[in-house]
Amino acid sequence: MRTSNKKYDIEHLNRSLILSLLKKKFMRISLITICLVFICCIGMATAEEPRAGFVKNVSGQAFIERNKVTLPAKVKDRLMENDILITGSSGSMGVILQDNSVMSIGSNTRLVISKFVFEPADEKLSFIAQIKKGTVVYLTGLIAKLNHSGVRFETPAATCGIRGTHFAIKVEDPGN
Repeated sequence: MRTSNKKYDIEHLNRSLILSLLKKKFMRISLITICLVFICCIGMATAEEPRAGFVKNVSGQAFIERNKVTLPAKVKDRLMENDILITGSSGSMGVILQDNSVMSIGSNTRLVISKFVFEPADEKLSFIAQIKKGTVVYLTGLIAKLNHSGVRFETPAATCGIRGTHFAIKVEDPGN
């Protein structure tokens, strides 16, 4: 009887060990699969956001407001459509857009990137910015060169369509 119990115990132990190893392997494969799906979903969500450009330089108080969250602007920060660029009384910011346009944003400025589409292969080229207040110097990039009416700056009092290569605009604070 003892030999058969030992044989049974060893077989039972082997089965338990094999089941335990299979469960661990299944858990590992499941975890890896879930992680890969999650990474793919994040990549797709990020790819859908239209990127307008990036911050080249920052001085003093400068912020980016996105989805009602305001964060200090840093060099290399990505800029998206609908971002609001804000500078304080001692702040300034340099921005390079995807079409190689360059913007210098002076102190006490509030600028909204209302629309930015740069898809030259599909002939979709548009940049609309709203200057609520402050000073902006703009040097045109490819959008203005390829679509002469594709760049527009809107202010509380006027709209400026870009037909040349560069300009400076100052908008007084509507509260003053």
